[in-house]
Amino acid sequence: MLKYDSFYFQCPHCQAWLEGRNLKAEMVNQAILYSDGKVLNDNLITTPQKMIMCPSCGHSFWVEHPEEPFITYEKPDAEVYSWNTWRFFGISFSDNKGKMALINHYKTFLKKSHYDPKKEIYLRRFLWWAYNDLHRNHQHVRLKYLLNGFMSFGVWHCNRKLILEGEKLFLKNHKDFTENLQRLLALLEKHPDEQIDLELPEIYRELRQFDKVKELLEQVGSRTHFTNELLRHSKWKDPRVFMVSG
Repeated sequence: MLKYDSFYFQCPHCQAWLEGRNLKAEMVNQAILYSDGKVLNDNLITTPQKMIMCPSCGHSFWVEHPEEPFITYEKPDAEVYSWNTWRFFGISFSDNKGKMALINHYKTFLKKSHYDPKKEIYLRRFLWWAYNDLHRNHQHVRLKYLLNGFMSFGVWHCNRKLILEGEKLFLKNHKDFTENLQRLLALLEKHPDEQIDLELPEIYRELRQFDKVKELLEQVGSRTHFTNELLRHSKWKDPRVFMVSG
């Protein structure tokens, strides 16, 4: 069972109280790393959500550092909006409508305001992950996941239907996906961060520039399981996000 440390903060516009949660690391049963850098601990994303939309008034605001005095660990004596009401803007990941809604939230945020490079990188990275969520775990559509007992027929059939529908939506929105990745690539090359050594090859792979992936990985000092998998998928001309470990 997952356990959290709760904290509380207020919307700067209407002063409504919101609950936040930090997953206790020692209680994590499974961690999954994907090639696009998204990490899930027990199916929960580990990267903090910095753009918040207040469930009370709809005001969106940025939380760079959830630390005191902005937050408090003492529950206020007032109505508190639960974590699920604002986490990823209240959308559900259980269907593709929710996943498309998340994509549209990030696209709206990027259109309605100008951000410094660090914030724009953050939002475009999350938009990238949101597009990939449409067909993440695409390997689960294969018959072997049913035949080897990895999942029951009912679960496999539902997952397969969801992922194949998501794949169609991904292809339908591929132009926007590509434009976002190209903008993210330009930002990262101009404003590199600690993730760039493996993030750039992955972006080029998803943009189908497979020769560039090999060129960049040859500059990486030591080979790892991650870099070997990037090379392997590039050799196959496979641009889909894939699971690295988990």
